[in-house]
Amino acid sequence: MDGRKFRVFASPDVIDVLKTLSNRDPIKLRVDKVIDEMKQDKNLGDYIKKKPWPDKYVKTHEVTNLYRREIGGNHRLIYTIRGRKEDKVYQLLDLLKHKEYDRLFGYTTT
Repeated sequence: MDGRKFRVFASPDVIDVLKTLSNRDPIKLRVDKVIDEMKQDKNLGDYIKKKPWPDKYVKTHEVTNLYRREIGGNHRLIYTIRGRKEDKVYQLLDLLKHKEYDRLFGYTTT
């Protein structure tokens, strides 16, 4: 890595959730850490296979790839990566509780 910084943008959905959290909330602190990792181009999320992608992301954000990152035990950060290798943009799309994530993607919830 040559010290370049990559850009990270959050959708209004993510910003709205983060606004409800205090600066000391563990979820907000974890999201901040993930954003710092993304700025260093450390993509530690899991790729979401295309078949279950919700229309919400495909139609609204025109995603061509989709990732999830566990944030704490009960939250998932959904994001896409745009651009080229040397000019990546990480776009945060959603910050969901695990059950919301399961419902949205059609997984069985417990």
